[in-house]
Amino acid sequence: MSTKPVSCLDQLRRYAHTISDARTPAQQEEEVVNKLNDILFEDAQPSTSYQQIPVFHFSRPQKGSTKSKLTQLARLQHLSICSHNILGQLQLDDVWFCLLRHATKAANSPDDSRLHYDDFCQAATECTDALKLPAVRPYFTASVFLQMSKDLQGTISIPCFHHYIVRKNAMLQTMIHMGCFDTDGDGAVTDTELQAYIAALVPELPGLQGIDQSMAVDTYAQIAARKFLFFLGKKGKVKIRDIVMSSMWYELMELRVEADPEQPQEGWFSKGNAERLRHIFFQLDQDMNGHLSKHEFCANTIGSFSPIFLDRVYEEHLVSHKTCRAEGYPNQMDFGAFLDFMLAWDNRSSLAGIQYLFPVLDLMGRGYLSQADVYTFFRHIYKMWVDCGLYPELNIEDVKDEVFDMAQPEDPLHITPRDLQKCGMAATIIGMLADVNLFWEYDNRETLMQRDKDDQGK
Repeated sequence: MSTKPVSCLDQLRRYAHTISDARTPAQQEEEVVNKLNDILFEDAQPSTSYQQIPVFHFSRPQKGSTKSKLTQLARLQHLSICSHNILGQLQLDDVWFCLLRHATKAANSPDDSRLHYDDFCQAATECTDALKLPAVRPYFTASVFLQMSKDLQGTISIPCFHHYIVRKNAMLQTMIHMGCFDTDGDGAVTDTELQAYIAALVPELPGLQGIDQSMAVDTYAQIAARKFLFFLGKKGKVKIRDIVMSSMWYELMELRVEADPEQPQEGWFSKGNAERLRHIFFQLDQDMNGHLSKHEFCANTIGSFSPIFLDRVYEEHLVSHKTCRAEGYPNQMDFGAFLDFMLAWDNRSSLAGIQYLFPVLDLMGRGYLSQADVYTFFRHIYKMWVDCGLYPELNIEDVKDEVFDMAQPEDPLHITPRDLQKCGMAATIIGMLADVNLFWEYDNRETLMQRDKDDQGK
């Protein structure tokens, strides 16, 4: 049974009772003080238990040092060994036919073939022993079988299981290849490292055929990498696992199919979108210095943004932009910052888009939008509205109330980022406070909806 530790005060009390009464009060006080110093000295000594705690943090070796180079070589060697577990197309075909040989007899076609757990185990044995494919062993486990969808007889679909193997194998292959660009070996890549990987990947994507004739491959790699950093990045890095498990990665991998000239591919990673972004940026960059000043960006072709909105974008995201300051262009927007803005604007309803745009609207930096914030932004939209020759009877107070009604904030006087995310109207709210064209679409939404119905009826 463990004893309760004795406090410093209790020790002094016990010691005071042992002092002889023959001593003078001054001598007794001196002995108590000496005892207190002894107790405090003992408490200050490190416990022997600290010597048994293992080291759990090792400082990262300096770049260029011998230790850093040795670590890099060891990690590359490890990745090379792991690459032996990647299945080739012929091996995947062998696994497919092996599964079919052990399929339930009731199957009418390969697409309907299913597998009992006993047959599952027999197929695993044949693949690892007879076919000499030890790399498939991690896929033939009881936990994997339980994760698969089963019917009433407890069988799993062979096509679904084989598709799982193919996807898992491709994910492992991608993680190993991308890991070769991870110089720190921490399972995450920087913007520069991800750009280098994508640049090396471009020749393997038929959907980007001929892109080197319209722009530099490095420019496309910067455009593609920026989306991963914008949505998944933290502190300038993004985890490799997060990349390969995201829907964005599969969107990029759709470019492995050659593009149809009659039906060009769409999306952020498409060749057409990359050319569009590059064209817009260089069209705005009037002095051709690779950076957009506030004046150049105001004369934009992207949308009819209000002046206060663009002022706030530059104040919030570009005043302290390290890259622009390092290049000698403070308070200007380089191509990377331009891509961030385009991603945020095109994805205003996403969490990353709200995190980028909400501070722009939050004039006082309080973490919420007040009625005064909404009024201030829409007052500039109203001025642009009247300048365009539209009806001046528009009531700013009514629009402000509509914004709060759409946001449905928990606090009726304050709109928080969480309120915007929950209400599902973030794109509409942000758009009508920043772009006069988007407010016109909102104000004429019923007419536009009726026009769409009429067009569909034709």
